[in-house]
Amino acid sequence: MEILFAETRYKKPISREFMKKIREAIEPYKKINLVASVQYLNQLEQIRKEIKDKEFILLKSNYRALYPGQILGCDVLAAGCEDCDVILSLTQGMFHVLGILVKYDKPVINVDVENENIEFLSPDNFYKKRIMQGIGLALTAKKVMFVASIKLIQYYPFDKLKEFFIKRGVETYTVVFDDVDFKTLNEFRDIDIFINTACQRIAMDDMNKIEKPIINAEDLEDYLTKNKMLG
Repeated sequence: MEILFAETRYKKPISREFMKKIREAIEPYKKINLVASVQYLNQLEQIRKEIKDKEFILLKSNYRALYPGQILGCDVLAAGCEDCDVILSLTQGMFHVLGILVKYDKPVINVDVENENIEFLSPDNFYKKRIMQGIGLALTAKKVMFVASIKLIQYYPFDKLKEFFIKRGVETYTVVFDDVDFKTLNEFRDIDIFINTACQRIAMDDMNKIEKPIINAEDLEDYLTKNKMLG
């Protein structure tokens, strides 16, 4: 059986009344980073056209997302405007927003245009603490295992990280899945930490299914690069 995924857009424009509420929500901010899941990209353009007294920034990811302002569960790089005051996100639920809160120290205004709901969110400290704990464990580990997927869209290159551990004398292994199997991972009882190079949400949404610590390769690489530990 072949499964095809087709993009769709939510075509209903934002009502005048709800646009007024969005305007009120962003009033305290000057520079606003606009992001949305793919179905709401049209509404991002509507906001830009109708609210002209604010500076809006749309960034395009160089990773998996295809369009300016688009975010995915595993790619929120479009939310990476460093000098923006707030991130205005058009999504439903917390799935996409959680990735933003973990990666960036910015407040988020999450807008559900279908249900006309606005929610103010602060950076998520719980997951950031887990990331820092994972980094500490990775730097003291004796055995690490990279978790990879054969799905091309879930691949994060980890050659530099692997070389980093080998040079430190750390025993380094790689396990490859189609769909990551948590029961199989739990069989590797002598591994100190897993480094996830597949879908990033595994290390967030599914970390309680894995008995050993797990950290995303991207988060570890970012830390090592910023601290000049990785060339």
